Parts: sequence; C-alpha cells; structure tokens
Amino acid sequence: MTQEKAKQFISAWKTELISSVVILACLLLIIFFPTQDISQKFSLNLFFFFLLPILYIKLILKKDLRNFGFNLQNTKIGIIWAIGMFFVSALIIFILIHFFDFENKYLLPAYLAQNFGIFLLYELILVNILLFIQEFFFKGFILFLFSEKFGFAVAIIQALIFTFFLLFTNDLTWKLAPLIILSFTGGVVTYKSRSFLYSYLMSLFFLIILDTYIIYLFK
Repeated sequence: MTQEKAKQFISAWKTELISSVVILACLLLIIFFPTQDISQKFSLNLFFFFLLPILYIKLILKKDLRNFGFNLQNTKIGIIWAIGMFFVSALIIFILIHFFDFENKYLLPAYLAQNFGIFLLYELILVNILLFIQEFFFKGFILFLFSEKFGFAVAIIQALIFTFFLLFTNDLTWKLAPLIILSFTGGVVTYKSRSFLYSYLMSLFFLIILDTYIIYLFK
C-alpha cells in the first residue's frame, strides 16, 4: 500500500478506527477490571457500556442517539422482525431441549425457582437493566458505528463480539446459550428496523418466557 493510499484509507475509515479503539478499551476494562460483587459489575457495565459510549457519541462524534438505534421508528418493520426472530429463537431453544437436554442444563438459582415474586423482581430489574445496557452497546453503539461500511454483516459481527465477550467473562455453561442466540436474532431485528429497542423488548420477553417455562418444568 502506497503512502497516498494509506492516507486515503485512514481518511475514509478514521471514525471507525478511532471508534474501534474506544470499543476495545471498553471491553478490556470490563473484562479485566476486578469486581467484588454484583453491584460493582453493574456499575462497570453502566459506565463502560452505556454512559461512556453516549458521551463519545454526543461529544466526539457529535451525532444524535437516534442514529444509533435509540428510537422507535419503523414500528411496523420492527414488530414484524421482532416477532419473526422471536420464533426463530424459540425454535432453536426447542431443538436444544429436544436433542441436548437443555432444560436440565439451564440452571437457575434455587431461590428464584421457589419464589415467583423474587423471580419477577430479578427479571424485571436486574436482567432488564443489564440487558438494556448491553443491547445499547452491542446492537446500538457497535452495530450502527459499522453498519454503513459492512452492511448486513455488521449484525453478525456484533453478535460474534458479544459471544467472545461472554466467553471471556463467564464460565462456559448452557446459561449463556439464550443470550448468544438472541445476540444473532436480535442483531437482525436491529439492522432491519434501525432500532435496538425492538431487539431489547423481544429479548426481555423471550428470557422471561424461557425462565418461566424452565421453572414450570421443575415445579
């Protein structure tokens, strides 16, 4: 590559290159920053996956958050794709249950299975907030940063990044399977609707239904 071509490449990809450094820094800090409990983990996620990207979008890129999927535009498209990908996700889970004994490997804490009130609080507060934060970072921030350059492939790219992140920060268990599935199906919803909110709502509903079903099986 000649010096002139190198300059042209850097000029054309300047935003993406700088943004990649920001994304990598956020991921590495989340992965390697020591945490003692769930509150510290939540604080790290909130800062590096939500607040810092918002500041970067507003102050450095000087763009509207709606350009990063923080909107409910394209309602009909969003609902159609969310419903479609919900059933695709459910089909994959059905295959896992039917062929891989998934229901016996997808372990929930005993106190959730024994107390439906605590289960609802767990799903609607902890799972809900962490899911929203991560949906914004991966399907909002990352997906829309690179969608112009990579097209539909960005839906797969962000899902792969999320999957590797999960594997670095968690033990390899069946508990991760629904999140990995939703990272791909939700990425499609986000790309098609131009909003990560439809993916977020689909994923939250899917996780609540799945956890409720697993608890029901063992009652």
